[in-house]
Amino acid sequence: TGFDGAPRTLTLSADTPLKNKKVNLGLLVMGDRLGTKTETGFLLNYAYRMTLGSGKLSLGLAAGISHLTTDMDLIRYSDEGDLLLQNPGQRMVLPEFSLGVYYHHEKYFLGFSMPFFMSHFTSEASGKYQIAFRPEDANYLLYGGYIFQASETIEIFPSALLRMNPADATQLDIHLDVIYRQRFWLGTNVRTNGQLSALFQVQVNPQFRIGYSYGYELSQLSSYQGGSHELGLQYNFRYTLNVISPRYF
Repeated sequence: TGFDGAPRTLTLSADTPLKNKKVNLGLLVMGDRLGTKTETGFLLNYAYRMTLGSGKLSLGLAAGISHLTTDMDLIRYSDEGDLLLQNPGQRMVLPEFSLGVYYHHEKYFLGFSMPFFMSHFTSEASGKYQIAFRPEDANYLLYGGYIFQASETIEIFPSALLRMNPADATQLDIHLDVIYRQRFWLGTNVRTNGQLSALFQVQVNPQFRIGYSYGYELSQLSSYQGGSHELGLQYNFRYTLNVISPRYF
């Protein structure tokens, strides 16, 4: 908030186990608006789960497309003779792929993923648009968490997310939740790029959960904006199989 034309993101996800409990299918739909760029996409997710020791190991793969548009009419300019402003913008349909591996136990989880690992770029040699896997452009995410039973009614849930990109700075998120009677969640998150956020969630009933978080910049941007807001809703239909997310979310 506080910026004219501030970025907005909308994400909808759904997943379900099949009768064969080793297989899980999911759908991810997303929409992003940032400046002149609008991106809409969807991915189909497939996960295969197996028993490993006293926990479960999941292997996941996602594939889909994203539609990217650039609207040059949104640019405010003072040099009307600039030839770059005559560019009508771009419209592209891009294939997207993600993969990951995930292990969870009753009290902890650990995962590694590479979301959207294909690079989209224009070749300097041919001038044509190309798609390829370039390790130096990919994001590598490592995450994990553990639940401590502090008392009969209170659980402490620390977790961390490490994002690595060879062409960019490494980013670390450290998160801490306090859970009361498995119904009320109060948490805070610190990010190494200078962002602090607070989170509150309520498990309204066994099927419905609502959450809200507020993020505040600790960098120089704090003088120009009023933070970010995020609202999340989750509903579990629980018809045939009573399955809860292994990450306790």
